[in-house]
Amino acid sequence: MKMISTILILIFPLCMLGQSNLNLYLNNILKSSPEAQLIELVRKKNSCNQYLQQVIFHPSLSLTSNLPNFTRSINSITQPDGSLKFQTQSQAFSSFGINASQALPFSGGNISLTSGLNRIDLFDPNTSTAWSSNLFVVSYSQPLFQFNELKYLKPNLNVSQRLNEALYTKQKRQFEQKIAALVLDYYNATGQRSDLKKQLLSTNKTVQKTQYLVQAGKILKEDLDLLNIEQKQTQNQLENLEFSLASLKSRLTYHLGDSSFEDEIIDFNINSWPRFIPSKDSLVELAQSDPSWLENIQAIEQAEQNIERQKQNSGLSASFDVSFGFNQRADELEGIYQNPLDRQMATISVSMPILDGGRSKYNQLIAQNGLEQATLQKQIAEQSIEQRINDVISQFKQLDEQISLSEESLALARNRSKRYSDLFEVGKITVDQYLDAQNYANRIELELLSAQVNYWKLWYSVLF
Repeated sequence: MKMISTILILIFPLCMLGQSNLNLYLNNILKSSPEAQLIELVRKKNSCNQYLQQVIFHPSLSLTSNLPNFTRSINSITQPDGSLKFQTQSQAFSSFGINASQALPFSGGNISLTSGLNRIDLFDPNTSTAWSSNLFVVSYSQPLFQFNELKYLKPNLNVSQRLNEALYTKQKRQFEQKIAALVLDYYNATGQRSDLKKQLLSTNKTVQKTQYLVQAGKILKEDLDLLNIEQKQTQNQLENLEFSLASLKSRLTYHLGDSSFEDEIIDFNINSWPRFIPSKDSLVELAQSDPSWLENIQAIEQAEQNIERQKQNSGLSASFDVSFGFNQRADELEGIYQNPLDRQMATISVSMPILDGGRSKYNQLIAQNGLEQATLQKQIAEQSIEQRINDVISQFKQLDEQISLSEESLALARNRSKRYSDLFEVGKITVDQYLDAQNYANRIELELLSAQVNYWKLWYSVLF
């Protein structure tokens, strides 16, 4: 079964062994949840856009036709005696052609091949037909002394593709984080509900025993009243918790598509999940795969390209165009491809700015400023990542230590609560002392559960 993400597997390989149930939930939700499906649709759209941007590197082939393109006009013709004669003229111009072209990234030029057939029909005042054709024309166009945009377009598109994939991965992980938090909150709430039910059952038994102690005169009636109040408070907490569980269950049902998950979540046995504090190197690797970091790298590369662009485009610019082919004219279609005539064309266009008001100079200064800004932003991002990594490691260590202390304290608190319960039942301590010991044990148990849940919430929420 596919795990949460490749990056998390690399960072936390050991922890995955104890979380198979939660990971299965995440994988199932990624297949069924509408939000997860939306993320996949956005990814497909971005992939299509990425492909469209790369079409320029592929050869293109197109067919064109114009049929019949009929026109009719009335022309004025001056006669020898100075009078005007109005003559109707009707004609149709039909054409069919094929064009193939290919961009050349290594030079920035373009090569094309065209072939076409034309028919001209005259209807007024006389009827006649003529044919013309371009058997084939090969053309080549090459910019000179200019920045080659095509040379850098494909590397830029590759960077954009990695950025889009990183955005998809982050969106997916953010959704996984959201679902993991819901599942862990539900697990936490079910654990609290179980503890409250045990506490309520214990309090009910204690109330029954206390009634006999009051009748025997061993403890005050006020002690029994305090126990009844404690019982009502526990019942109220349980009711509020049931309301929270219903809300969490509704949200999980929306993502899972069914509500038969409670028993499975309760059986997660979070205590058996091995804890693992990530290393700094693994977190750095994760941070450098984040879209914000890739955007900083992309910004520097594009700024460097812009400097080169402004330098090359600020001076002399020229273009070279050459074409060669064959054409022919004939009155009959059968003769249109007989004895074709060759045609050649060559053109060199040159442009040299003389006065541009300092435009070239300031465009280069702006480009240089853009590179400096991108470099500073990368440095700021590095500092932010460093601080974030230190904070994450510190949080992991704090939660790990809190879990260890709570586990140690819970064993002592449970033994203390059991002893105080025995002492209270024989009337040797007051109800306040008994309740303090019991509440302390309950509080430590909830703190342990909360610390464990927060640890794994942090594990799933490591984002930069």
